[in-house]
Amino acid sequence: MRPALIEQVAKFAERERMFRGSRKVIAAVSGGPDSVAMLLVLLELRERFGFEVVVVHFDHQLRPNSRRDLDWVRELSARLAVPFFSGEGDVALAAVEQGTGIEDAARRMRYGFLGFVAEKERADAIATGHTADDQAETVLMRIIRGSGVRGIRGMLPVSDVPGGGAQRLVRPLLELRRADTMVICQAADIAPLHDPSNDDPRYTRNHIRHETLAALRAVNPDVHDALLGLAASAREVFEGVEKQSFAVQPVERLPIGAIFDAAKLAGLQSEALTLVVEREAAFFKREPEVNRTRVENLRSILTSGAGEVVFGDIVVEVSCGQARLGPPLLEGDSFQGRVLDVPGVTIAGPWRVTVAGDPLPVVAGAGYARVDSSAMKGALRVRPLVNGDRIFYHGIERKVSDLLVNEKVPAWERLGLIAIADGERVHAIIGASKELGADDSEAALYIKVEPAASR
Repeated sequence: MRPALIEQVAKFAERERMFRGSRKVIAAVSGGPDSVAMLLVLLELRERFGFEVVVVHFDHQLRPNSRRDLDWVRELSARLAVPFFSGEGDVALAAVEQGTGIEDAARRMRYGFLGFVAEKERADAIATGHTADDQAETVLMRIIRGSGVRGIRGMLPVSDVPGGGAQRLVRPLLELRRADTMVICQAADIAPLHDPSNDDPRYTRNHIRHETLAALRAVNPDVHDALLGLAASAREVFEGVEKQSFAVQPVERLPIGAIFDAAKLAGLQSEALTLVVEREAAFFKREPEVNRTRVENLRSILTSGAGEVVFGDIVVEVSCGQARLGPPLLEGDSFQGRVLDVPGVTIAGPWRVTVAGDPLPVVAGAGYARVDSSAMKGALRVRPLVNGDRIFYHGIERKVSDLLVNEKVPAWERLGLIAIADGERVHAIIGASKELGADDSEAALYIKVEPAASR
């Protein structure tokens, strides 16, 4: 073993706090030189950092002889006296069923199995053998795809496990070159496997590795270092973006979503705005579909003050100076209007409506209103709001739709609003965050609306 290379990895791991608190580390070993070198390095460092090592191999079943790779890694693990686990999956079939590429399907299945074993073994971290060469390829690939600052950072030394899981994903060899991993394997007298699929230019990464980078080296022999330097710079810049995103927090979190001050969101850079969307989506256990066009559309409605942008299964809705980030909302429960017993209790669809001549006790989850009985024209009803409704408010008759805007009732609150009305107009609106009804009057009726199922 080359002590200088081991020490380089150890210092890198310490600087990145890679194995902090780790008592068991899963080593993802394909059998190639990078993953085998990583396993050997982890075994050298386990006493220094105080963790155990477990080897995991996943057979993607993409080659007829892939079973031989699995057996080879099992034998290597036995030779090194390291616990071994294996899994397999038909990646080609999964790619067809999921409508994704082979590389994406393989990655998803592999990390899914690694996470499963890590949870079963109560491992704190999953380690992969990505090198500085992989990092340069990743950065270039993301530049070509039009990634922002976050993508150009490349792979992080420590990150979350793709697809979830409570473990950390660590890349201890991220400062070593592929040539270094061969040196480590040779020093241990181990001849690693060669995966012929790594030479197939039909795969994007292989095309980048063998053709695109080769062409760029003809222009700049130091293109590898240039790409790594770009990644390091992007990582520094992105730290400021993350801080900016965390500086804008929800005013409140409700079952319908997180409510933000729209002006504060509008002041964020696009990358920071993206992080806020993704963070709130994770809070509500949603998987957003974020791209540059959607973020630009979001910035547009934040500027205009109204609108909605759908990010897959999460929505950002802007209304009345506020923004709601949460799941899509259904229209409010429709119900058949009913004439109210005055005084008395009336059941109207999902609602129990109580009308009294004196103030009613406050009950959690109920809505309240006050109506001037002297202004009523005919029977008093409870019903949904409808287009064209009008209301007397502070002595002026106006459209209910205009009133809701003027009183800054956001669009998401309007879905479930309930009208207390007679034959001519609405006298009170229940369900908004503020009371919208009659002015003070000696001839007042007090109304309470609560779910009928609450009793």
